[in-house]
This record gives sequence, structure tokens and C-alpha cells, in this order.
Amino acid sequence: MDLKLTPASYGPGDVEVLREETVWREWGRVVIYEYRHKRHDGSWSGTVKREMHAVRNTASVLPWDPALDAVVLTEQLRMVGLFQRAERPWVIECIAGMIDEGEDPGETARREAEEETGARIGKLVPVMSGYTSPGAWGEKSHLFAATANLSQVGGFHGLASENEDIRALVVPFDEAFAAVSDGRIEDVKTALLLHWLAANKDKLL
Repeated sequence: MDLKLTPASYGPGDVEVLREETVWREWGRVVIYEYRHKRHDGSWSGTVKREMHAVRNTASVLPWDPALDAVVLTEQLRMVGLFQRAERPWVIECIAGMIDEGEDPGETARREAEEETGARIGKLVPVMSGYTSPGAWGEKSHLFAATANLSQVGGFHGLASENEDIRALVVPFDEAFAAVSDGRIEDVKTALLLHWLAANKDKLL
């Protein structure tokens, strides 16, 4: 049994890229990679072929109002992943958006909060940065929790230039947290932030 979680010492130099080709480019881009890599026993793998959807990195934020003990979530149409499975493609999730070039992730979180819900963020706390699906999706997500006065937040928002149609939902924290277990919230980053907030409200006070 390993008593300490220690990553393997491999790095980019232990991967040999045999082919890299962008086969599609629009909102994001799809890149085909053929490569081989060092195996855990020190030998080299055979040739592996994978495609990756590459997009800009993102920032997500869950604003919490301590006075109301409520959070603001969003609901909007998300075609990728749900519509193709004949599932309801309107998703309830935390505020999220792509990081503009030269923009700090925290700045993105504040900007997106105003654009998507009208909320002005107070204290902003980094929760983690990481990948949602590193085998196929190139996006790195920066997750934040924040305080905000949500007493006047709600309604419909989004940029007309991007055809956004976003509903802002201010709900009690306990209701939002219960929605993770009963299936109303299926978005993993939102579930992670709600679980973090359940254990760390004191860090925002």
C-alpha cells in the first residue's frame, strides 16, 4: 500500500508525438494526435491515436449570499452531450465562461457573474484548477466560490451578440445542495463547488 500519493516522474519528454493535425476549427478546434509514450514499467507503448477538442480555458464561480444563505445558479441550453442523448438540454449550473486573452481567471469570474446573472461579487476564493475530461477535452477550469448580495439578483441575462439566453436562479443553499443528489443538477463542476461550500462557508465570511 502506498502511504503517500506521489505522481510518476514522467513529463512531456516521455511522449513522442508522431502526428498532430487540426482537422476542424470554428468555436474550438479538433486536433488528431498520434503518439507513443513511456509506460509505467519503463518500456515504450505502441502508437496511440486520439482526438482532442481544444477550447480556451474557463473560469467558474458559485456566488453565495451569507445573509440569505442562498446561491445563484444559471439555466441555459447546452447542446453538447445532452441533446445527442435525447436528454433535456437545458442545464442548471454555476456561472461559467471562457477566459479572454490576457485576462486573469478571477477577472473572468467577476465579469461572467455580472453578464450571466447581474451579481456583483465581493470576496472571491479560489477552490481549484483542473480538467473535467483530460482524455478528450483540452479545457482547464478555474473554480471559485464567492460572496455576493443576491437580494436583487434574478431574471434573464446573457450577451445578445452571442445569442445567450440565461436564466438566473437564486435558491436557498440547502435546496441547491439537495439538487445534486436528486438529479436536478448534473453538472460536475457545480456539484463540486456546492460540496466545497457546504464544508467551507467559514472561509468566505
